[in-house]
Formats: sequence, C-alpha cells, structure tokens
Amino acid sequence: MSKKGNVRIKRFNLAERVAHWSQAFAFVVLFLTGSALIFRGYGALLGAEGLRIAGMIHRIIGVSFPIIILAILLLLTPKTTKEWLRSVFSWNMSDIKFLALFPKEFFGLKVKLPAQGKFNAGEKINSLITIFGSMLMVITGWMLILQDRFSPSVIAWVHLLHASGALLMGAVIIAHAYLALGHPGSREAINGMISGTVSEKFAKEHHELWYNEVKDTNRVVVGEEVQDLKEREA
Repeated sequence: MSKKGNVRIKRFNLAERVAHWSQAFAFVVLFLTGSALIFRGYGALLGAEGLRIAGMIHRIIGVSFPIIILAILLLLTPKTTKEWLRSVFSWNMSDIKFLALFPKEFFGLKVKLPAQGKFNAGEKINSLITIFGSMLMVITGWMLILQDRFSPSVIAWVHLLHASGALLMGAVIIAHAYLALGHPGSREAINGMISGTVSEKFAKEHHELWYNEVKDTNRVVVGEEVQDLKEREA
C-alpha cells in the first residue's frame, strides 16, 4: 500500500507546462531587453552595439512568442486550454470572498479561504492580466515596429501604454514568483509546473472543489501509477 505522502495529484500536462515556461522565458527576455531600450542608464551600460542587439532580440522574441504559445495551447492541449479559459472567465461569490481575504494569506497570516476550483481567484486574476496584458503588448509592439505609419502623437501614447503594460505585468510576475517559490503555504504549486503534479494535501487545502472532481474521476497519481482513490481509502 502506498504511503499518504507519496500521493500526487496530476495538475498540468506536458504541453501546459511547456507553454508556461516558454511564456516565462519570453517575458523575462522581453522585460530585460525592453528595459534597456527605455531606461537610459541601463542602455548606457550596454553601449550602442549592445542596444542594437537588445532591440533585435526584443523584436524577434516579441513577434515569435505569441505564435509559439498559441500553437502549443490550441494544437497540443486544446481541451485543457478551453477548461482554463472557461474557468478564468467564470466568477462567483466564493471568488470575491477569496480575493477579499487573500491579502492576509499573501502576507503569511492565517486565514480560512473559501473552497476553490482548479484555479483560485488569484490565479484567475493573474491569468486575465496575462491574457489582456499580452494582447496589449502585442498590439502596441506591432504599432512601434510599424511606427512610420502612425502620427508622432499616437506613437507617444503607444510608448506609454507599452511601457505601462510591461511594468504592470512585471509586478504580477514578481508576485506570482513569490507565491510559487517563497510563500510557505503555496510553494508546492511550483511542482505542478515542474513535474505536473502537486501533493494531495496541497490539492485538498488550496483547490478543494477541483480535488473533489479529481477524486471522483480517480485522477490520483502515486509515483507513476494511477490508483483508484476510493480503493485506497477503503
């Protein structure tokens, strides 16, 4: 019989994890190269040739990464992508209560949060900012590439929107990284994006509604083998 500590719940498949890390890599590269183009002190450290290379990398990654991410999500894992989108655009009072209490959880205070599905309200907010923020960055980025087709006043606003969007998404990424790597209550979440599984304890405590769905459909992983949870509890 398997020990309780070895029980893992499958959370994300390989395609979802590849999409997540591809986007994370692309955003970090875009943020660093974009900062060099905006902040003079940073740009001065790179020099003229460094700025030219940074601009080239920024454009290549900026143009290619949305296509790559969409291809992975829509072609390799369309079912889970549809479930994710349905979840992040579906809200109820439990989500609102979660958001009201979450600041206490974020700063390490003990609080009883409402039961959540596969994606809690905080993750839904993160997803929505990622979706619409990426759209903003892509649209304004293309306008900057094709800036000769727009008036100087329009491009001035585009620069402001592009930079503001980058700073907002940067702040969200930092908070996201803190919760995944530093927060004692949610560090287990990072395993979902590394191995694809999280501990049964974490699933129960942080995603109770989703865990109950997983339990009912026997999606419980012990090592490399799938075991019927009801048989294990019998």
